[in-house]
Amino acid sequence: MIDSRQNIKQVRGELKVWGRYWALKEETQGYAKKSNVERIKECCLLGGIFSSDAHLYSHGADSISPPDHIAQITQDIEALSSSCRKALVGKYIKGMSPKEIAVWADEFSNKHSVEFWLARAERGLLV
Repeated sequence: MIDSRQNIKQVRGELKVWGRYWALKEETQGYAKKSNVERIKECCLLGGIFSSDAHLYSHGADSISPPDHIAQITQDIEALSSSCRKALVGKYIKGMSPKEIAVWADEFSNKHSVEFWLARAERGLLV
């Protein structure tokens, strides 16, 4: 764990940065410039594919190299329980309220359960 996380305010600050980073990565994935139907139509009309569009589909997480501080907090979060991780993703990446997270994630019964797991996750990231 990073030594700079000595209080909950610092943990939440790092989680906000972490969440914005991964949320931006999700947003920028986008869609291919050509739909599958358009590519099939092009193949039929022209008799083949003439340009490679493989780069349009190389959006796997394996190709993302996050900065060291993001990689470190991601590693720390991966060590937490599934409920903790899901609560953190819902709040910091997806920007949901506890009530929305309870509906989105089937493992939480209500918003109080989400708040419990968020607090547990944040405390789990303290040094």
